[in-house]
Amino acid sequence: MDRILDEAMPFMHHSCESVIANFGEDEEKVSQIVRLMAMVSLFNREIDIEASIPDEAERNTLKDEFVEALEEACEADPDALLAGAVDIAVKEAVY
Repeated sequence: MDRILDEAMPFMHHSCESVIANFGEDEEKVSQIVRLMAMVSLFNREIDIEASIPDEAERNTLKDEFVEALEEACEADPDALLAGAVDIAVKEAVY
């Protein structure tokens, strides 16, 4: 987890909007940043997705719900910290 935190730290100050402004042309980079923040959120909430949801099809549905919730959070407040929006999306998708 220390490696993930180290990788995520340089992006923690970004808002939803600033991530797109800085990295929007590189979809893979944006996805990587969101994945890192999602892993931090899951770790902080002590959620093990694979243990909680062993069925891959259900995890894919959860992924779709997460993306939808993240889009809603960022559209509602583009200046919100991306880490906060990701945490909200994790909470909404998982609970």
